[in-house]
Amino acid sequence: MADVNHYHVRPVAGVWHVTWNESDELIGSYGGQPEAVAVAQLLARHMMAQGRKAEVHVAEPQARRASWGSSLVNHAA
Repeated sequence: MADVNHYHVRPVAGVWHVTWNESDELIGSYGGQPEAVAVAQLLARHMMAQGRKAEVHVAEPQARRASWGSSLVNHAA
């Protein structure tokens, strides 16, 4: 069987979502990246224990920057 199960860990609105393959179906939502990654890895190990292929993909955290900082600099100039 060449099918690979993909577990995705992505930041969404301040929390980390775990999804399966390219589905919009949410497996879980977690307050921190380590917890979300651990759940995805647990699910992947479960699939591999059943003889299936699985991969975990972790997105980079969303960069947060204050928009007010740049506007203050622009007004000061």
